[in-house]
Amino acid sequence: MTVPTLSKEWVTERFLRLLFQNLVVEERSDIRDATLATWNTALETLSSNYGYLENLVTQQVLLEWYAVLMTPLGVPIDTSTFYHASSAVDADPAVERHPIDKNMLTQDMGLVPVEVVWKARLASAAALAKVTALWPVKVCTPRFPHGLLAYFSQGAPFEDMFRPILKHYISSTSMLQKFLAATIAEEWARMYDETAPPDAPLLIKTSPLADELSIAALVWLQEDPPAAYHEMAFSLARIHGECYNLLQSFSTDCKLPFTAIPSLGSEIDITGEREGCFTIEVGKRAVGPMFDRLKDMLGRTKKRELGIISDKRLKVVSSIDHYLELKVQHDIRVSAACAAVFVAFKSTPDKVSPIVKGVMNSIKVSRHAILSKPRG
Repeated sequence: MTVPTLSKEWVTERFLRLLFQNLVVEERSDIRDATLATWNTALETLSSNYGYLENLVTQQVLLEWYAVLMTPLGVPIDTSTFYHASSAVDADPAVERHPIDKNMLTQDMGLVPVEVVWKARLASAAALAKVTALWPVKVCTPRFPHGLLAYFSQGAPFEDMFRPILKHYISSTSMLQKFLAATIAEEWARMYDETAPPDAPLLIKTSPLADELSIAALVWLQEDPPAAYHEMAFSLARIHGECYNLLQSFSTDCKLPFTAIPSLGSEIDITGEREGCFTIEVGKRAVGPMFDRLKDMLGRTKKRELGIISDKRLKVVSSIDHYLELKVQHDIRVSAACAAVFVAFKSTPDKVSPIVKGVMNSIKVSRHAILSKPRG
């Protein structure tokens, strides 16, 4: 593929789509690594010819790739934008097809280890970082102090191409989306350092987007973590139902007046900012003070029923503990990713403590194989 006399026409949009979707759904690490290497070679081949890359990879194509990458874990991947090489023979009933990537496409965590899904997403993030690193940017020279486009093409300018996408995902309330956006930014910074001359300026000095991403990462590190992440809404809704059923048991099983049962709110709020909604703090009160108050109202009666309700309470407490543990894991992952971005861009913070904390979190994260970033 790197033969100089070989035509560049073999690198098409359909070929890139095939490579990217294979990165997302491939379970075998050797095939995934080979795919990423092929992707990098293809992009480098395109970028060596002015206008090829930016005319082939439109912003719409890039948005579709990001949408696939950012699909929540456990949610089936939308394949409507996938290229199906066998579509030409679909109409032939004699052709037998086997969807070998079915488990990865459905994101069934009961059939595919979550570690495999993470590795696939990280490989895909590295692939998108390569697009960012190779995209032509405006450069300044002594002869052209106001800047000159490195390549002349019909493609979108660098900042217009990538800023809306990366700024959106780095600001997402989703742990996965924020983490992957930070990973792409870190990989982009690393690729820049690997190819830039020794005396080249820092990336944050030449790219406003890099500077903005670096600042966004620092702000996240300096502020308190969010109350929860988007992925946790389903778990909170389940805990809401468990707490409701737990307290209602005092009325249905122990015959306490319905009016004695505290209200938990009819809607959930993972942010904890809306009044009258169920939050994890309300859940902790439901299995704590609220439960104890209703228990005290029974006196010495209903011992058998109370024993059953107490067992039910232990299950709800376990659900709440798991929710809180998951929140800590998400905090560590995002903190580690943001610290990695800030360090990769070589920014200088006013205070180093948030960065040190993030780096220490990255050490914790690196102990897990699921976050071993692929290099290609």
